[in-house]
Amino acid sequence: MRSARHRITRRRALGVLVCLLVSGCSLFHPKPPIEEVIAQVAVLPFTRGGPVDGAQATGSEALPAAASTVLTAQVYDVMAGAPVWRFVPDLTVAQALTQLDTGAPVPAQAAALGKAVGATAVLCGTVTRYHQRQGSAYGVTRPASVAFDMQLVSAGSGKVLWTGSFDETQEPLASNLLNWWQFWEAGPRWMTVEELAHLGVERLLDELDDTIPWE
Repeated sequence: MRSARHRITRRRALGVLVCLLVSGCSLFHPKPPIEEVIAQVAVLPFTRGGPVDGAQATGSEALPAAASTVLTAQVYDVMAGAPVWRFVPDLTVAQALTQLDTGAPVPAQAAALGKAVGATAVLCGTVTRYHQRQGSAYGVTRPASVAFDMQLVSAGSGKVLWTGSFDETQEPLASNLLNWWQFWEAGPRWMTVEELAHLGVERLLDELDDTIPWE
């Protein structure tokens, strides 16, 4: 059975091919490598960057309480499935966070967490949209939609080493051929927001892995 990394490589190659055939786009230019050597990564729990449940939403839908928890868990799930990732266990991070100032700005929290658990860098993220599909896998009145960003912060300097973002609403393949990858991954059906978010996490961590100079 092929490894997760082989599947990612196949997706990347097919993505370039389809993009060239369908839209005539230029070849993808990857981000430059991170300058710092990374030995181990810790994951700071995601935060919510929009109106939350119980708050007054003005012009946008409130984010459910589970949104940040789901995204954080999916980061661990993807990392655990790819041997290349060297990361601090979630229970170790949770214990360290009880001793840290969780009210501090995110970059300061990330740097403090990295030092507390012996990580070289800390991955953090913010979810700004998290809409569940309305309907079933084979018919919806509203598709799943999710938007979030991720940053890798140096534990030593607090400098942001890498940033990535994912902003997708599932569409029918016939409406937008550039969304072929959604159907390649999930098949001809409508995804839940959890499934769409998981695909987003996979894409961003794949991109990040390409830039990390592991120790």
